[in-house]
Amino acid sequence: MELNSQCPYNITREGEWNYSFITKHGIIYHAYFIDFSNYHPAFDNVYTFNIEPENEEPHPIDNRIAYTIAEILKRFFANKEHAMIMVCDNMDGKEEKRELLFSRWFLRHNDGTLLKYDASTSNEDYILYVSIYLKKDNPKSPELISAFYDLVKNGFYPID
Repeated sequence: MELNSQCPYNITREGEWNYSFITKHGIIYHAYFIDFSNYHPAFDNVYTFNIEPENEEPHPIDNRIAYTIAEILKRFFANKEHAMIMVCDNMDGKEEKRELLFSRWFLRHNDGTLLKYDASTSNEDYILYVSIYLKKDNPKSPELISAFYDLVKNGFYPID
């Protein structure tokens, strides 16, 4: 029997901010957060978020992946002082598609408690799409948003 397409996959916690799950097609995904505090002095509770399939084989569209990622993010944002930076990987030229996908997921799964700010930075080789996500009641929201845009202006290179 097929589970509801709106039901998240079973999530395995592999570390403090490291998760995995297996799709109905047998694809193993790793979702993890990395401390981003070394990029800006204001980023003491800021993490980047990554989602990666274990292998690069093409896979069918699967709505349950979005619900699973939403559940992982819900756990992360249970701490209202956490903030997340999403950098859309540009290694394969699909960064714009990733940005559109995450924007769509945000609109579909945000219960109104999260804020999202988008930006991009570029040089002669690439465009980098980035977003910061934080709870509306994060006491450091103005400082974090300002720091995020400072980082964008700096080409996403660390600010001492």
